Amino acid sequence: MLVHESLLSGGAKSNQRASVRKEKFAPPDESEEQRNLRTIFVGNLSSEVAQKRPLQKQLHRHILSLVPTAKIESTRFRSVAFQNPTSKLPDDDGKEQIGQHGRDRASSWRKTNPTADEPKIDEQKKKFLTPSQKKKVAFINHELHPSADSVNAYVVFAYPSPAKERPSNLPPLLPVMDPHVAARLAVEKCNGTVFMDRTIRVDSLGRPADSNGTQSALLGTFAGDPKSSVFVGNLDFASKEEDLRVFFESLITAERGPPSQDSDAPKHWVSRVRIVRDKETQLGKGFAYVQFTDRVCVDETLAMEESKLRFAKRKLRIQRCKILPKASATDKAATSKTVSTSNGAGAASPINVPQGDPSLGEKLATLSKEERKQIKAADADRLARRMAKKKARMSLAKQGVPVRGKEKDGGRARKTGTVKKATIAPRKQSRIRSEKSVSKRNMKK
Repeated sequence: MLVHESLLSGGAKSNQRASVRKEKFAPPDESEEQRNLRTIFVGNLSSEVAQKRPLQKQLHRHILSLVPTAKIESTRFRSVAFQNPTSKLPDDDGKEQIGQHGRDRASSWRKTNPTADEPKIDEQKKKFLTPSQKKKVAFINHELHPSADSVNAYVVFAYPSPAKERPSNLPPLLPVMDPHVAARLAVEKCNGTVFMDRTIRVDSLGRPADSNGTQSALLGTFAGDPKSSVFVGNLDFASKEEDLRVFFESLITAERGPPSQDSDAPKHWVSRVRIVRDKETQLGKGFAYVQFTDRVCVDETLAMEESKLRFAKRKLRIQRCKILPKASATDKAATSKTVSTSNGAGAASPINVPQGDPSLGEKLATLSKEERKQIKAADADRLARRMAKKKARMSLAKQGVPVRGKEKDGGRARKTGTVKKATIAPRKQSRIRSEKSVSKRNMKK
């Protein structure tokens, strides 16, 4: 029996093709924090990128065009709005929700049919999908919400492949950039670029610390300057980041003109726009944060008339951002240490208040008021103790510590008799009557 060789090796070839996958190399001792350092966040992407593989490859080419020698390992999408709810439902624990009417009918039927055979319960209970499994199934089936127009992505850069024995007739592999360096360059070059007619927002997922473990030097690079950002409220739930960016860009351009054309100068006045969205539905919560290139844009926006600050027929509520980036524990310890040292250098030495005689009260109990006053005025220890307390209160008041006691009311004006007389409202002047009217009034009496 003759069989063609393609039929004999076809199954092996198909299995071989299925087993061949793109190899991913990573150090075995790499932690989650180290992986985050080579991961970037890409926001304001079109929802079509998550559904179509060619658009994902186009996104990779867009990033690699700005970071040429880098290599992308994987891309995962987040903040996807699905057509059906994927959160945990109340009846996901397998228990049927039966009302009181159903329970009453079941109990009455059991009383009337005590010998009836109960239905057999299946040993294998119904298993419900977890929210993560629901999202995975909906993402594979492309069951996205029709009104969803934006998604976010996490792009992980790959390590260079380990050197292997390569045949001499093949050209050497191209050099691959270090993934941590590639992630940092991608944040600098890709942030604010246009992809599929959208200005994407690129940020780093991991924030490396310096030798002391602090991150304050890098907060300006990754988180931006909070003082150059504004809070925008009263937005429509269906507002889009791109429309909000164009709105504020046109406002600042009308006030300050177009940005400078220098190579080092920014090309746009608005650097970042972030609409805070709901976790499940991905609809906006009605407020956003807009970051400008400098603080002058913030002052210009806050000084504008209310009639100009109308977006989608809604009057916007704009405020300056006041929340600063949180410092690490080492930063707080360092600042507290410097404050304590500075206060210690400028403050005087602690004042020792002498202790009083506890038996003095028993001695003065049997004396009259005038005798007690004379003894207290002649007691030197008591006078020294009162002066020490007064100096201690004055030193605390200079340091900004709230003072309790007599020093608190020192600046208050005492109410004297003259002050009370001045504060009393003057009486109304009585009516001046003529002699004729007075005589008539007396006659009536």
